[in-house]
Amino acid sequence: MITNKDKEPLSQGVVNIVRSFTRPILAIFGLVSWVMMHINGIEIPEIFTLLVWGMVLWYFGERGILKMIGKGQ
Repeated sequence: MITNKDKEPLSQGVVNIVRSFTRPILAIFGLVSWVMMHINGIEIPEIFTLLVWGMVLWYFGERGILKMIGKGQ
């Protein structure tokens, strides 16, 4: 039986939805920005490159690790 104590508050559900969209948006926006700078011949600072690839690995790497944990590997 589900009681009110077991239910997640509505505000927490909204936070989870926003949080789930934040990582992919940051990773994709950073990667697209980096590619556009590279195509246009703009000198890309090394720290920006590290930041972008860190965001991409942060998003896709965690997803891969969670899939492995879910499969019991």
